[in-house]
Amino acid sequence: MKRTENKMYNFMLFFISQTISELGTSMTGFATVIWMYSNSGQVMSSSLLAICSTVPYLTVSLFGGAVVDKTNKKKIMLICDLIAAVGSVILLSCYSLGYLQLWVLCLVNVINGFMNAFQNPASQVAVTLLVDEKDYARIGGVQSTMGAMVGIFQPILATTILNVFGLQWILIVDLCTFFFAFFVLLFVVEIPDEISSDNQTSFSEIWNGLKEGIDFIAGNRPILMLLIMYCILEFIGAISFDSMCTPLLLARTNNSEITVGIVSSFMAIGCIAASVLLSIIRQPSKKLPLMYLGSYLCLFGITLFGMGRNLVWWCIIVFIGCFGSPIYHTYQTIIIREKIDTSMQGRVFSLQGMITQALTPLGFLGGGMLADYVFEPFMKKMYSKRNIITFLVGRQNGSGIGLIFVLAGVTGIIVLTIMKCNPAIKQLDR
Repeated sequence: MKRTENKMYNFMLFFISQTISELGTSMTGFATVIWMYSNSGQVMSSSLLAICSTVPYLTVSLFGGAVVDKTNKKKIMLICDLIAAVGSVILLSCYSLGYLQLWVLCLVNVINGFMNAFQNPASQVAVTLLVDEKDYARIGGVQSTMGAMVGIFQPILATTILNVFGLQWILIVDLCTFFFAFFVLLFVVEIPDEISSDNQTSFSEIWNGLKEGIDFIAGNRPILMLLIMYCILEFIGAISFDSMCTPLLLARTNNSEITVGIVSSFMAIGCIAASVLLSIIRQPSKKLPLMYLGSYLCLFGITLFGMGRNLVWWCIIVFIGCFGSPIYHTYQTIIIREKIDTSMQGRVFSLQGMITQALTPLGFLGGGMLADYVFEPFMKKMYSKRNIITFLVGRQNGSGIGLIFVLAGVTGIIVLTIMKCNPAIKQLDR
């Protein structure tokens, strides 16, 4: 009993400090997208920022997972946090000197992308080590709840600080939250890692471990098919909501940052509602039905969000769509935690990120290009016409982006309906 209490105490210390740090990081990401779009007026600017963080992550994520499985998780997280903080210092320095440009933001996102390739699997495995198996769903709900709380306060704080004090103070807050989390992890949190901190791992061992991870996923068809399915769905999200939610709202509201903040808060409220539900309900024996339910809610949300033309509609739809996000993320993660031994989880979680996000850079790039050069110009020609397209997405600025949302959401619903019938995926609930 005492051992369980100590594990939970360590988990809560780790989780709360990391959540506070995540609040600062997400405020920076939110504010820089608004700042860049307001200065350039192009969707491609926000898409490039997403691409620059995703591509490096995908490039080294599998290697990062192999390193995580063979080395001390706490040490990896500390090193990654420290390097990421250097990126925030670069942004703050450039902004203070008046030299902050798109290429600087892209460079820092590249650095953060590389660090996330090591940080994310290390953090995932750390949670597995700190939590008993019977608590996976409950802890997943707690994580989603706090993540959603961050989502509520992040846009409110970010827009307020951005409008009143400027971008530099958001970067200062980001650095303060980093130092808090860093010192808590360094001096207070104890992670029961099975890898000794003084154990030196050779490159050949890491390389062999990397190949083991690839062979394991290649031979585990149910997990592989599950990840391929979500690779397609993540691409659909990337080409629409993930890369163009903020540009859509800014385009349709004449750059109203307040609208973006309110809608972002309702995203988080939807996540909180689902997360609270996850933390109190009993973990079911069959995970797939709930995972699919969450996925359908997200896809219907994308479809209907693109049709929105006022704040009330966006808030209602984003609540429904984001209600599904913690559900499908939590149960997808539980499936992996239950099916995979902890000695292999770092590589598998890296492969999960690598496979499911393999197409997201193309989605970010494609979404921005389609919006700027195809769909927005196309809808400008439709302003004087009345037809099914203008009925669905309107005829004002941002209608082209809205049409991308509708097409992407409908495509995702069709893909999920077909792929959920795959016999290999069905085996995960047997």
